[in-house]
Amino acid sequence: MADNWLGPAPGSHMVVAGGCGGIGVELVREAVDRGLRVTVLDLAQSRAALPDIAGVDYIDFDARNAESISEAVRAVSERADRVDSFVFLCGYPILPRRPLAEVPLSAWHELMEVNLTSAYLLAGGLLPLLRKSDQAAIVTVASSLAYQVMPGMGAYAASKGALISLTKALAMECAPHVRANVVAPGAVDTEFLGGGRGRESTVDRGWFDDMAAKYVSSIPLGRVAEPSDVTGPIFFLTGAGSKYMTGQVLHLNGGRLTP
Repeated sequence: MADNWLGPAPGSHMVVAGGCGGIGVELVREAVDRGLRVTVLDLAQSRAALPDIAGVDYIDFDARNAESISEAVRAVSERADRVDSFVFLCGYPILPRRPLAEVPLSAWHELMEVNLTSAYLLAGGLLPLLRKSDQAAIVTVASSLAYQVMPGMGAYAASKGALISLTKALAMECAPHVRANVVAPGAVDTEFLGGGRGRESTVDRGWFDDMAAKYVSSIPLGRVAEPSDVTGPIFFLTGAGSKYMTGQVLHLNGGRLTP
């Protein structure tokens, strides 16, 4: 391990909600390689879509269901005496893209349950365990779309904008014992571009591929993000290197957006 590592200390306990998605799998693999204890919360069908990572504790849950979230938090509490970091990666877009006026209310509610309400419930449920750590940190994964809305992605953008505000509220209310920060990526090359891993409503990602050349041309660094472009900042925000940071947003978009 490099001496200049700024992330969580080996042996610390990281809980990753949405750990079976494209970014989540990369994060969990790197965390295990760094000697972290990792608990993954995700849909059973998402977990079934890929092999388990050795040494990881998996807990099935459905982010759409408050009781399932409560059961997952209870399971974490039964298996661990503390949580040092909580990373929230749950989320999906409504695809095919559509204007807000064409989003059914049922689809709006489900999106908000997964992308926002589950973060509220999980963070609140895990706070007692986080407060038992002397290095507690929460990191939520939002999106640059919260700042630069794309037509047809308004519902998703709204959920991520609210997630940012929720995280800032946690930062203010849980200080000084628990820090809370956000990473806001642009497009990341994962199954998310087709609706997300393990979801019934996945679609062909051609909608993004058709606009990829134009999108990449607007990025100073000249490419779409890979999962590892997001995991590094997450580790930073959950480690000692960011011990004086809370309530902040790190923008990960190759320079396309500089708010």
